[in-house]
Amino acid sequence: MTTIKKIKGLAKSLLDRNTDLVAAGRNSFWLLPVGPVGRLIHLDRTSNPAYCVAGWYLVEFFMPGVRSSSSLGRCSGRIARSEGFEGGQGWFWSDPTIYDDFVTRVEEDALAILRPLDTTRGCLDFARTRPATVGRLGLDWHLVSCIALGELDEARAIWSKMGKQYRKGAVMEDAHWQLINDRTCLIGEPLMANDRAALATLLHRWEAETIVGSPLEPFWRPSPFPLEDNASAGR
Repeated sequence: MTTIKKIKGLAKSLLDRNTDLVAAGRNSFWLLPVGPVGRLIHLDRTSNPAYCVAGWYLVEFFMPGVRSSSSLGRCSGRIARSEGFEGGQGWFWSDPTIYDDFVTRVEEDALAILRPLDTTRGCLDFARTRPATVGRLGLDWHLVSCIALGELDEARAIWSKMGKQYRKGAVMEDAHWQLINDRTCLIGEPLMANDRAALATLLHRWEAETIVGSPLEPFWRPSPFPLEDNASAGR
């Protein structure tokens, strides 16, 4: 059976070898520093208690649809067993070789990708250009990413296609969609007014609402968005 104790045991050597990786949240291990986009290694139970699965994720804490630090981002990849080992994408608890192989595969298949992505721009540019991810993103993701990067002309073009879907005061039966609507409808006015400060305030507020009070908060280091850079202000 997949238990928290077993997951901690599987991750112990990985954490000992990589001091910039911290455990925070259920079955979650984050690369430091933690900024607007989290770089996550996540282990998950399956319907089969004999094994767990592992993956890496980029989690944009400032997205309207992200409700907590336990949310998983759309840019992700599976971490599978090394060639020559049984299990494929499953890490079987009965196999004693998983412990060393887990360190190898996470370091080579996940940390090697995530470590260089140490800025918001780096994370978002990677996500929107990675072929395996492009089809998962959608206009809503591109809208807020363009805003975060200071690409406001592009964001306005996207808003013209989708902005009418979001209405202030609209009542949704689903709490998640209610949150998305209530947040996203706040974007239009400052976006059309080219009000960078107001847009940055929204993104920082949503990021804080996601992280404050969570196990990730002690490791969080808020930082400006490219939107706020002097270099992007003239675009």
